[in-house]
Amino acid sequence: MTPCPRCGAPDAGGEYCLTCGSRVRAPTRSDRFLERLAGNHLWTALAVIVLAALGALVAIAASRGGSTEQTVVATSLPDRTTLRTAPVLGTLTEPPTTAPATTAAPRPPAGPTSTTLTEWTLADGYTLVLASVPQDTGRATAVQIAKRALSQGLPSVGILASEDFAGLHPGYLVVFSGAYSSNPEASRHLAEAETAGFSAAYARQVTRQPR
Repeated sequence: MTPCPRCGAPDAGGEYCLTCGSRVRAPTRSDRFLERLAGNHLWTALAVIVLAALGALVAIAASRGGSTEQTVVATSLPDRTTLRTAPVLGTLTEPPTTAPATTAAPRPPAGPTSTTLTEWTLADGYTLVLASVPQDTGRATAVQIAKRALSQGLPSVGILASEDFAGLHPGYLVVFSGAYSSNPEASRHLAEAETAGFSAAYARQVTRQPR
């Protein structure tokens, strides 16, 4: 048992003396703080405000912690997203421009193909022999060959009676093309004759025999 420091009366271990009412044990810091609060109403009001603020913070934290909302962050996006643009009514749009169609210019018509056989008028010259038709076969065959040469575009096509010209074997109707002044000049046109289908054509000197 602790005697009262003031009156010396024995104490039953309480905080205050039962005889004189004095404090038996020395007051602690908490006791002194509470005594000050009890004696000063301003401190009491501040303590109430602080406690209310702490209670509000605890309530806010509890409400946030209990929320079930989650933030979803997209980690992968599609490779390509197509957005359709809705038409806007009341706006003017220019029609798409299209390039005018270009048409190739028509080819000029080919010149008329000669169908008239050429007569040999030179006394001495060079020509291309296209074919030699025996006279017994008939002139119609030679004319047919000459017409085909004309249709292929060969120039100055005609028919010679071989007996009237030196350098030609008698007894033939000779289908010729061109009248030239030299053998080299005539030979330069052999490729044209071959292209026209007369692969056996050759250059020959033609001299009219006197009558």
